[in-house]
Amino acid sequence: PFISTLLVEHGIDNIWIGANSTVYFLLTALGTFLVAKLLPKIGLRRTMIFGFLLMGLSAPLFPWTNNLVFWFIIRAVMGIASSFYLISEQTALNYFCNDKNRALVSGINAMTYTLGFGIGPTLGSLIYNISPKLSFALGSILVLSGVLVVLLALPEKLVTFQPKQFKIVKKITRPLQGAFAYGFAVATVVSLYPVYLLEQNYTVTQIGYTFSLFVAGGLLSTIPLTYFADRLGKTKIIFVTVCVAVFSLFCLIAVQDSFLTQIFSFLAGASVSPVLPLSLALIGEKLAKNQLSSGSALFTATYGIGCTAGPVLSSIMMKFFGANCLFSLVLLIFIIFLFCLSDFPRLKLAQKKI
Repeated sequence: PFISTLLVEHGIDNIWIGANSTVYFLLTALGTFLVAKLLPKIGLRRTMIFGFLLMGLSAPLFPWTNNLVFWFIIRAVMGIASSFYLISEQTALNYFCNDKNRALVSGINAMTYTLGFGIGPTLGSLIYNISPKLSFALGSILVLSGVLVVLLALPEKLVTFQPKQFKIVKKITRPLQGAFAYGFAVATVVSLYPVYLLEQNYTVTQIGYTFSLFVAGGLLSTIPLTYFADRLGKTKIIFVTVCVAVFSLFCLIAVQDSFLTQIFSFLAGASVSPVLPLSLALIGEKLAKNQLSSGSALFTATYGIGCTAGPVLSSIMMKFFGANCLFSLVLLIFIIFLFCLSDFPRLKLAQKKI
């Protein structure tokens, strides 16, 4: 979120802020095609390490320039780096799990992501007030520490990609919809929620606190929901989670009170955050071992497309209809996803056949 904060402080228009985030997520999606060629050749460990190095060396350059073109170039490199470690991470997760623990392990993975996402704004806001460069440098050090973790803890694994990936799309339609919805929502929150809060006269510290509540909701809900998903069914739990997400997002749009905003930020985090690990677990459940890397690539690409569309479309909504419309498109995406998760389309088709 401090990238957006930095751009606001330099007087950059909301449209450009949204576009800057769009470049990052667009390159994350497009980078999957490059990973598909390199991952089978160099393996999981080297692919993930390369992604960490590329991210850790490019991200801290952001506060050292005030040139909009350079900001876009840095974000593009960061997007490519993300595709390298996201696909290798998701592939490794499904390779080393089984159907009895896949959702729970995905939940633990998502919880650590959410924990980092929460500590970042909280700790980062304190350091950012001292020096933005120092704040970005800390993030770089943490990313580069992932190289050591991979060297010590990740077994090597050679993977294969299905030559015709789109044949497996029908098997994983719902997980891909979940990846798109989650990407659309989270990219909008990270990129534009700070802008919205600044316009509501929140301080940088208050923004960090609001983000922490969003993250805390995800931390508290992800493990229990993924645990029950392994036992009650992943699709059922996703359906309930998306119902709560629709409610909380609607309330974030409707309420203006700062206290209620904090409550529904927490609830939104608790309902939106589990969507990604539950969807990723469905990938492993529905695909054979030799299809996992292809499924992960499609999953990451779809997530990247959602992340790409979220900030730019939401920033346009804010530009023409006001800041309060920030979550309007996110809400619409989740309503559509909820409809797809329900049995209504199949029921209508059955009635027509009868």
